[in-house]
Amino acid sequence: MTTFSAIKGKLIRKIAGDPTNPTEGEMWYNSSTGKLRGVESTGAWSSTSPMNRSPGTGGTGVSGTSTATVAYGGQANNPYPVVTSTEEFDGTGWSTSTAVPAARYSWVGGIGIQTAALAVSGITAPGPLATDSYEYNGSSWTAGGSISTGRCDAGGAGTQTAGLAMGGRSGASGGSSNTTAVEEYNGASWTAGGAMPAATDQFTGAGLQTAAIQAGGDLTNAPAGINTCSEYDGSNWTSLPNLNTAGRSTGNSGITTSALCYGGQSRTTATESFDGTSWTTSPATLATGRSDAPTNSNSAPNSSSALAVGAPPYSSACEEYNFSATVITAGAWASGGNLNTARRAGAGFGTQTAAVAASGNTSAPGYTGTANSEEYDGSTWAEGNNVNNARSNINSAGYGPQTSGNIVAGGNPGAMNNYETYDGTDWSNGPTLNQARFGAAAVGTSTAGLCFGGYYDPGGTNGSTNSEEYGGSSWAAGNAMNNARYDGMGFGTQTAGAVAGGYGTAAIANVEEYNGTSWTNATALANPQRIGGSVGTQTDALIFGGLLGPSEAKSTLAQGYDGTTWSSRPSMGTARIQISPASAGTSVLTLGAGGNLQNPTTNATEEFTGQTTATNTVNITVS
Repeated sequence: MTTFSAIKGKLIRKIAGDPTNPTEGEMWYNSSTGKLRGVESTGAWSSTSPMNRSPGTGGTGVSGTSTATVAYGGQANNPYPVVTSTEEFDGTGWSTSTAVPAARYSWVGGIGIQTAALAVSGITAPGPLATDSYEYNGSSWTAGGSISTGRCDAGGAGTQTAGLAMGGRSGASGGSSNTTAVEEYNGASWTAGGAMPAATDQFTGAGLQTAAIQAGGDLTNAPAGINTCSEYDGSNWTSLPNLNTAGRSTGNSGITTSALCYGGQSRTTATESFDGTSWTTSPATLATGRSDAPTNSNSAPNSSSALAVGAPPYSSACEEYNFSATVITAGAWASGGNLNTARRAGAGFGTQTAAVAASGNTSAPGYTGTANSEEYDGSTWAEGNNVNNARSNINSAGYGPQTSGNIVAGGNPGAMNNYETYDGTDWSNGPTLNQARFGAAAVGTSTAGLCFGGYYDPGGTNGSTNSEEYGGSSWAAGNAMNNARYDGMGFGTQTAGAVAGGYGTAAIANVEEYNGTSWTNATALANPQRIGGSVGTQTDALIFGGLLGPSEAKSTLAQGYDGTTWSSRPSMGTARIQISPASAGTSVLTLGAGGNLQNPTTNATEEFTGQTTATNTVNITVS
């Protein structure tokens, strides 16, 4: 004899609260709230780390999935220059890779995946439409077969060995007219496919070579674009239901039975999903309306994820779409409590909810040293006891937790060799360093410290390679760094330390790692950077703010390091240098206090919280 549960499914359990790790589709009765509860999937866009390009680009080529993307080329401003830079996205941040051989923009829509991508045609810089193509293997580019019809703003679909180029603009320089031409790629050469039913450009395309989709686009350069859609089966085209909202220069992702269309020429934030039968307007909208926002999910198995890359005018901003039972809260910087005393180049240590800012310089420009120290509880700064030796140029020379902190060296205004420790209440002088120095970096604990780099003369004309180790009772000479520097950004421990950037005889991008005995060169920064904040470990670090590039402009840039690769993180709200960081914080939970904006000093604090995820638990209404 059958039972009710066998016919209708599992019984709904009654518990006093919510289960610890509920799964998608699970339901229960919460006796504490008197509510029927469950886990529900939903679609949402969230901000993610920006590209490293500044000011960003339009017309970028993009291939891959939302967690494994490669972006190449594009136009840095109107009308030129056109760039060759290539970047990869790993789901968290962007890192630089080998430049694409040809500078161009408005490539055929993304074809392939991050480790097997195909870059096709596009507009040269300046010049006619290109016919060549390039294949990417995840690290380098090689020449592929030439397409018969040069084109730009065309749709793309498929893989590196079974690619598809659809429509676009062809003809004279810049593309004078739309084309219906379709070409198929077999990994070596291009051959003609079935012509599109209408000459359409400014759509991205999605799907595979034998099951591709065209959604929206443009026929006559009308701002609103079109809402018509069609499907390609490898030979012929058939009409599909129309989009609810017409658009051109949209992003597309997915396959013919599960696709997304988002953004568009009017800078719309709208997103629509396709289930193989009809388009539905999603409640999920882009935070920033954008066009020319290419997808990187043509090879995705469904419409559950997508990545919108860049947004005119020439932005590096990106957003990620996910349809799942997980709610993603993007990593971001937010304002924290203000310091009572504005300062720059002071020491910082502790964590985001238990930090110390100590000493520094209250003038900009010029020097007015302060012995003031303050403690932070996650919301408010409170006055602490003064340090014994007021000093500046120690923004990367503080380390340890709030109740066992350390500051090393500095200047007042001459170079100092003082070392002080903090027990959560009082400051005590410790053994002095062997070498007085400004602008040094220091990491470690109260019984195992490491101080490195800096400069000795007040003019700061020469960086040092000198390093010293502290064993709990005295400082002893360590092995020299390979590259002299001051204003480097240090992180890690005495036996697994690192320093990024700084200034030798010029700003440098060099990174070195220390194993407790010797220094070795590691993966360099994409651009020189110095006098920023730094936290974390040798294999999980974050640097932020500071002076960036050869021009040494104050920056909001934040970058993460995994021990091998540097990649972008969400930018700070305000560009600043000489920040006091919570140096005992982590790459996903820290703060930067004070610093120098554009003169004078500031008392502002910014807190960083990395991306978090949570199960989408909801109340279920029964009618």
